[in-house]
Amino acid sequence: MGSVFAMFLLRQHMMTLPGEVSEAAKVDGAGHLRILWSIILPMSRPMVVTVVVIALVEKWNDFIWPMVATNTDSMRTLPVGLLMLKNVEDFTNWGAVMAATVSVVLPPLVVFFFAQPQIVAGLTQGATKG
Repeated sequence: MGSVFAMFLLRQHMMTLPGEVSEAAKVDGAGHLRILWSIILPMSRPMVVTVVVIALVEKWNDFIWPMVATNTDSMRTLPVGLLMLKNVEDFTNWGAVMAATVSVVLPPLVVFFFAQPQIVAGLTQGATKG
């Protein structure tokens, strides 16, 4: 969640939210936290889901840092494990490599599949006038 892209995406989205909504909530007596939890976060749900999915896929596919920071094979991530599976011997068992690739790619695809309606809603949110 601390990536620059995530902060930029959320900031740009927050800039598009109408200020009248939070002002109306202030007039009704809502505090800052109440406005955040009851108004701003429900309006920003598509962008928050998009940022979470992007951060998850980024961390899931991280290659260089786990390769540098770990020194045992049991601590390495799946993309590094794929490279080690491929470079284990002179002969590469391509069936095992392809099966491992499917097992590495499947969890982010499942997350994206369930988050797709929210992501599409976030992408098309500014495309129509309401």
